[in-house]
Amino acid sequence: MQDTLVREETQVTKNALVVDDGLVERLLGKAMLEKLGFTVSMAASSEEALDWIGQYPVDLVLCDIAMPGMNGLDLLDVTRTRPRAPLFIMSTNYDDAEHALASMRRGAYGYLIKPLRFEHLRQTVTEVMAKYRNDRNSALEAEKLAQQDPLTNLINKGEFLRRLSNRMQTPQPDAENGALLLIKINGLNHINHSYGRLAGNKVLQFAAMTLSRLIRPSDVPARFGGDLFAVYLDGVAPSQLLDRTQSIMADIEAAKMVLSSEAFSLHLAIGGACTHSGIEVEDLLNHADFALHLAREYSRSRIHIYSGADEVHKHELAHQLNTLALVRAALDDRNRMSMHYQPIINLATGAVSHYEALLRLLDDDGKVCNTGELVKTCEVFGLINRLDRAVVATCLEDMSRIPEGAGIAINLSGKSIGDPELLEFIETRIASLSLDPSRIIFELTETAAFYNLGEVRHFVQRIKSLGCRFALDDFGVGFSSFYYIKELDFDYLKLDGSFIVKLTENPHDQVFVRAMVEISKVFGLTVIAEWVEDSATTDMLRDFGVALGQGYYFGKPQPLAQ
Repeated sequence: MQDTLVREETQVTKNALVVDDGLVERLLGKAMLEKLGFTVSMAASSEEALDWIGQYPVDLVLCDIAMPGMNGLDLLDVTRTRPRAPLFIMSTNYDDAEHALASMRRGAYGYLIKPLRFEHLRQTVTEVMAKYRNDRNSALEAEKLAQQDPLTNLINKGEFLRRLSNRMQTPQPDAENGALLLIKINGLNHINHSYGRLAGNKVLQFAAMTLSRLIRPSDVPARFGGDLFAVYLDGVAPSQLLDRTQSIMADIEAAKMVLSSEAFSLHLAIGGACTHSGIEVEDLLNHADFALHLAREYSRSRIHIYSGADEVHKHELAHQLNTLALVRAALDDRNRMSMHYQPIINLATGAVSHYEALLRLLDDDGKVCNTGELVKTCEVFGLINRLDRAVVATCLEDMSRIPEGAGIAINLSGKSIGDPELLEFIETRIASLSLDPSRIIFELTETAAFYNLGEVRHFVQRIKSLGCRFALDDFGVGFSSFYYIKELDFDYLKLDGSFIVKLTENPHDQVFVRAMVEISKVFGLTVIAEWVEDSATTDMLRDFGVALGQGYYFGKPQPLAQ
């Protein structure tokens, strides 16, 4: 029965080699191992054994330690670095712990004392097979962990790129037909903040499961990390890629899961790039990554497939990078950054209510950069928090030069609202400069509120508790404006200039402005009209009940007098 069990253990490990300078010991070892189911060869020296192992497959070596020339431990050292090193059981006439420890420390799986006895050999072989199986399973598990994302059970980025590289280096019949997709789950941070990270993990697992279900066995899916997945589509021609990508997006977004007892569906952005002869993995990855950037920034369908025409966007990105360098330089050198202030006038009295602070940043030639592009670049590259803190700091320092009774309106990016350091910074600066907080107004656009309504509400409440005020800027250009004036405690409603610039000529704009004035009364809001360019518009706004006006008719943005 025991021999049968050993034979079952040796189904994988079946070729053995007995190495001993004694003929009797070689023959005895050969007979015992054959009884255990091995196919056995013999060698009279380590040199002969090394030559045999170099030519033929050997799974188990029963090896004497003390031999002339190269001894058994040296043979063990030489062979254990081979790609498929055989298992060694060392044998010796010396019954001492020193030889046993030396053998095991140098990689032997077992140790026997001569003369060999079958029962001892059988037991040692059984233990060696079990230990080998455990070691092999552990190695396979470690290799699996090194290659696999533990959350989704998809392969990770490193393993994906290794497989992709192998595919692209191995000539394929349809080498031109293949594509890489990068798939981003939009809003994962919001899910983590609103429902917790366990819910976010559940979303990632759901996305991985759904993606795996939609692709073919020849395709390769992976999780790159965070909210980003990748899939290599095998055998997809360039003319088919857009349809295939649209189908994948539609099916994933149509799938439903449950979060906090509510139905939830994923919202994606996908960038794709096709393979072709001669393209390197790094280039393919860069093309797909850039396509994903374009899908998120410019594509209404949230899908973009890379093409040669996208090079023009790379020039735009290069321009953004130049702008980014200018911002970084300005943050380190405040002389390159200044605030200009445009008056906001009380239409009934003609007095200045407050000034809107407008950022001006100079490029290397001393020209003023486009502020809209500047802010967008900072939001994309994660510098907006530093920029907003610098703007707030400058404006608060300028308060001492603002005429008594007037205030300053400071614009903030929506991506800074969730920054707890900004809250603390504002509170500390107001206190340290002994400023009257009622003279400070923060302007948020509707798009700023869109990022995270809960964070905006907390920010507004916290700053208003100091005595500051808030304005909702660009009102009327989005779909959620009315929702925000209901949900958030604003003090001012700033009508977008597109409703003002042709107010005297456009009856629809007139109806809109009148309606906004009436709605503002219900919510206790003061209405500000921007882009006021002439006296006729001013008179009409005053007649409609608009309280404050801003525009070139009242004054252009100017730096404060020293």
